[in-house]
Amino acid sequence: MKKIFSTKRSKTPAIVGGGSPALPDTGVPVGTVPYFSAAAPPSLAGTASPSSGLMKPRPIYGSSSPQLTQSAMSGSQAYPTPPTTVSPPAAGSDRLPNPSLFTPAVVSPGLATASIGPTIVTAMAGQAGAVGVAQEAVADADVGSSLGELEGKLSVGIDFGTTFSGVAYGSSRHMGGTVRQILNWPGSYETFRKVPTCIAYYQASPNDKAVVVAWGIEAKAMTLREGFYKIEWFKLFLDPQVLREGRLATSARLPELPHGKQPIDVVTDFLSCLWKYAKERITEEIGSVADLEAADVILTVPAAWDAAGCQIMRQAALSAGLVQSARGGDTKWRERLRIITEPEAAAIHASTLSTLFKLKPSQTFIICDAGGGTVDCATYKLIGQLAQLEIAEMSTRSGANCGSLFLDLRFEQLVKSLLRTHPVHLDAPSLLAFRHSFSECDKLVFAGEADDDTLFRFNCFNIEDSHDPTVRLEYGELVVPGNVLRRDVFDPVVDQVLSLLTHQLSKLPTQRCDALILVGGFASSPYLCQRIQRAFGDKVPIIARPRDTDVATLQGAARYGLSLSKDGGTVSSVISPRSYIMKCKLPASDEDRYQRPGFIVRNDAGVEVCENRLSYLVAKGAVVRKGQQLRSRYCKFSRAPTDCMFTAVLYVSDEDKVYRYTDEGPLEELCRWTVDLSPLPSFQYNASTTTSGGFYTEFTLGLLIDSAEIIGVLVTDEGEEVGRATFEFFGQD
Repeated sequence: MKKIFSTKRSKTPAIVGGGSPALPDTGVPVGTVPYFSAAAPPSLAGTASPSSGLMKPRPIYGSSSPQLTQSAMSGSQAYPTPPTTVSPPAAGSDRLPNPSLFTPAVVSPGLATASIGPTIVTAMAGQAGAVGVAQEAVADADVGSSLGELEGKLSVGIDFGTTFSGVAYGSSRHMGGTVRQILNWPGSYETFRKVPTCIAYYQASPNDKAVVVAWGIEAKAMTLREGFYKIEWFKLFLDPQVLREGRLATSARLPELPHGKQPIDVVTDFLSCLWKYAKERITEEIGSVADLEAADVILTVPAAWDAAGCQIMRQAALSAGLVQSARGGDTKWRERLRIITEPEAAAIHASTLSTLFKLKPSQTFIICDAGGGTVDCATYKLIGQLAQLEIAEMSTRSGANCGSLFLDLRFEQLVKSLLRTHPVHLDAPSLLAFRHSFSECDKLVFAGEADDDTLFRFNCFNIEDSHDPTVRLEYGELVVPGNVLRRDVFDPVVDQVLSLLTHQLSKLPTQRCDALILVGGFASSPYLCQRIQRAFGDKVPIIARPRDTDVATLQGAARYGLSLSKDGGTVSSVISPRSYIMKCKLPASDEDRYQRPGFIVRNDAGVEVCENRLSYLVAKGAVVRKGQQLRSRYCKFSRAPTDCMFTAVLYVSDEDKVYRYTDEGPLEELCRWTVDLSPLPSFQYNASTTTSGGFYTEFTLGLLIDSAEIIGVLVTDEGEEVGRATFEFFGQD
C-alpha cells in the first residue's frame, strides 16, 4: 500500500494517542513533543515465533557415490551418474528413505552464487540537518557481548545462496583467527566448497505432512516420482518484489511447494539440515572447544532485500535452531544471530587482500558480488592504517536479479523458441539435459564476440525426431551459433550487471573509484569480465577478481564475526538505504496553517496541532556509525495505568527529497511498530501518581540500522535501553 508524505522536521517530540488535558510539567514546552496519530489499541502481533511445530529434518549422510568433478570456475558441480529412483516411506511413517538410495545424478546448478555481508554506521550527514528534530546518534553500549566475552568465540558464516550455499568458521582463540570452510558434504566423497541449495520432500497426499527426504547434493541428484518434490531457487520467494506482488513479480520460475508448506518453512527446513550437518563437521574438526551453542552465526542476504525479507530470514534461522540459549540467564541469545549484506561480507574479505590490490587508506573501491541469483554492488572507503583497516560504506547499495541463474533461464527460453515445432524435445527431461549441458560446460567458458562464429552443440535427450536443419537440429544435436547465444542469452543479463555498476559509479562525486573487485560465481565468467573491463577500464584503474572468488562472501561472513572482538569491527559505517519515517501530530505553525489548513485540529487540551506530519527517524543516504541509535523524542497520552501500549506504522521512502506532510510524495508502509512503555520509570511514576484524567509520558525511540536489518528500541531518559520494539511486517500472512 502506497501513501504520500513531506519535509522539515520541527524540533518537537511527537505524541501518541488522542488529545488530553495539559501536558505534564516536564520542562519541555507544551506542544514540543510530536503526537502520534491516533494509535489503535495495539496488538502484540509479530511476537509469536513463525510456524511453530516446524519439522527440523535430519540430514542424510554417507551415501556412496561415484566420482564427482568440480569446474575450475565458480565451484559448479557435475554429477555424471545415471539418475536413481526412490521409493516413498511406508504409509503413515515419518521414516526417511535409506540414504544409500540417493546417488548423485545429473546436476545443473549453474555458476555458484557468492553471498554478501554486513554494513555498519557513522553519524548522520547531509540531509540529517534537514530532518533532525530531537534526533541523536548515540553509541549503543549494550549491543552484543562485552569485548572479553567476544574474544575467542567461534564465528560461523553461512552463505545461503539461490543456487549454492556454504559454511565457514573461525575462532581467534582456538584457530588463530584463520577461517576454514566445510568441504565434505553428504552424498559425495569429493570436496566441494558449496552445496546445492536444494531440498526434497515426500508427501503421500495433500492431507499428509511433507517429510524431508534429502537436501544438498543428494536432493539435487534425485529423480522424482509421484509424491516427491525437489525444491530449488526458493530463496527468490524472499525477494522484495515477490513479497509485494507474488509469483508474477519475477521472471524466474518459483518452485511448486508441497501442500501446507510456506516459503519460510522451506528455508527453515534447509537451514536446519545445513546447520545440523555443519555442527557435526565443525565439532569433528576442532573438538568440543567449538562451543557451538554460544557461537556467533552470521547469515548473508542480498543488498536489494528490504527489512521484511531479512525478518523472514531471521525467523527461519531462529526456527532452524542456528542460535539457542546457551545457559541460564542468557537473555540476549537471539543477538548472536546477525544478518549482513553480501557486498559487506565480500568487502571484509577484500580488505584482507588490500595489499594484493595495492589499495591505500582513503581510497575507494566497489564490490560487485555477482552470484547465482542476484548481483549486488556497494562502494567502500578504506580508513585507518594498513595494520588495522576499517571500511566505511560510501553510497547506498544496489542490486538486481541478474545472476548466472538467469543465463540458464534465458537459454531454456531459446531452446523452446528454436524447437517449438518439435515438442518431443521440450519435455522436462529434455530441457533439463539441454540446460545441464549449457550450465556445466559452455556457460563457463563463453568468450563473447570471439565465439560468434563458434557452433555450440547440445546433445538431445530424446533420439526421436532428431534431424531438422531448419531449426538447427543436426543428427541428434541442437546446434547454436555463438552470436545467437551472445545476443539472446548473455547480453541481456550482462547488460543488467553493467547498468548496476554504472549506477553505482554515478553516486560518487567524480564518478570514478580506485578499484572494482569482482566476486561471486558469476564473476568467473570470461565474457562478463571482458565486458566490465571494456566499459569501465578508463574510469577504474584496478579491476580485479581475487582467487576463490566464489567464496569471498562466505569467507567474509565468518571474518565479520571474528572482527566483532575488535573495537567496532572491520566495517565502521553504513549508508541508510531508505528513509524511515513515522506519521505524527505536531503543534501547528504558521506554515502549517497556510500550507495545510485542513490538517489543523484542536486536541483535548485545546492546543492546535497539525495532523499528518512526518517525523524522520533517519533519512535516505545518511551515514550511520555502527552501534549507534538514531533517537527521536515522542509523547503518549494514557487514560489509565493499564494504557501502556501503542502501535504506530513505520513508513519507508526511496525518495531523496525529505517531505513534511503525508500527501507530498509516495511512502510505503513497512511495518507496525508495537511499543510497551510499562518498563519506563517515568511511565511507572506517572501511572502511580495520577488519580484521574489521564497523563502524558515522554519517551525516546531509537532505531538501529545494522547492515541489512533494522531494530527498534525504547530508551530511558538516562539512555538505558529498556526494551526492543516488535515489528510486524506488512504482507506476511
